[in-house]
Amino acid sequence: MPSTAGIFVPVRINTKKKKLKEFEDEAEELARVPRVSRIPQKEKAHHSSQGMEGCVHSSTAHGPSPKGNSHHVAGSPEKKDGEINHADRRFHAENEYPTRFSLQEMEIDIGSWICLACPTSTRKCRDCKQYEGHEDSLVIAIHGECLTEKTRKRSAIGVFYGRGNAGNISWPVPGKDDHSHTTQIADLTACLRALRNATLIIEKRSKMMRKGKVLMPLNTFVIKTDSEYLVRSLTEWLPKWKKNGWKTCKGVPVANADMFKLLETGIIMVEMVVQVKFWLVPKENNLEATCLAKMALMME
Repeated sequence: MPSTAGIFVPVRINTKKKKLKEFEDEAEELARVPRVSRIPQKEKAHHSSQGMEGCVHSSTAHGPSPKGNSHHVAGSPEKKDGEINHADRRFHAENEYPTRFSLQEMEIDIGSWICLACPTSTRKCRDCKQYEGHEDSLVIAIHGECLTEKTRKRSAIGVFYGRGNAGNISWPVPGKDDHSHTTQIADLTACLRALRNATLIIEKRSKMMRKGKVLMPLNTFVIKTDSEYLVRSLTEWLPKWKKNGWKTCKGVPVANADMFKLLETGIIMVEMVVQVKFWLVPKENNLEATCLAKMALMME
C-alpha cells in the first residue's frame, strides 16, 4: 500500500477484466439513507452515553449557504436556450465556503466515498473530526500521469472515489505510439473514465428505485483535478472551439478534439440526471488520485 505525504491510500488495481459487481455493490451501499460513518463500536458506545445515535454526517434539509447560494453546495447551473452554460460547470470552492474551511475540510469521508462538506456546518464531529457533509454531492478525484523514458513514453490514470472503494482505478493508458502518451491525454482519459462510472452509479440507483427502494437523490458529481488544462478547456474554451469549427483563436486545429467531443457527450448524458462540476485544486490536494496513477506506472 502506498503512503504519500502521510496519507495512506488503499489501492485496487483495475484490469481489463475488472468485476463490475464490486463497484455496483459500492453504489448500492451509497444509497443507504442516512449514512452513518464507520467508527468503531466502542466510539459508538461513547455517543450513546451522551444520548446520541452515532456519528451521522448527513446534512440534507436546511437553508441556504452563508454566501446566498441554494441548498446544494455546488449550486444549480442555469440553462440558456436549453443548454447549460459551460462556465457554470466550474466549481468555485472559494465562493461556496466560509474562510474557516480549508480545502481538506471541504471533503468528507462517508464510508468508502467522498462528499462535499456542508458550508453551514459550524462544529466538527467529536470522533472523526469532520464537518457535516452533503451526501448528494459526490467528489470524484482524477489524475493523469505521463512518464518519459529513454526509449519510450508511458502514461496512466487514477480515479479516486474514497478509501477502500472498489471503483478506485489505477490503470495504464494503452498504446505504443509516443503521441498516445501525454499528460493532457491522460487527464482527458481519466475524466472519461470518471464520467462512465458516474453513469454506472446512476444506472444502479435507478434499478434499485424500480425495485421500490427509497434513495437519497444525487444532485452533483464534482470531478476534482489538478489539471488546469482540463478544467479550463471544459468550462471556458470548449464553446469557443465549437463556434470556430474546432479551431483555436489562432486558427489551429484543437488538439485532442475527438476526446473533447466524447467528454462533452459524456457530460450531457450524466447531466440528464445529475449535475457535473469541475473543481481545480493544487496538486497537493489531489494526492490520492495521483498515487493511483503512479501505482499503475510502477506495476506495468
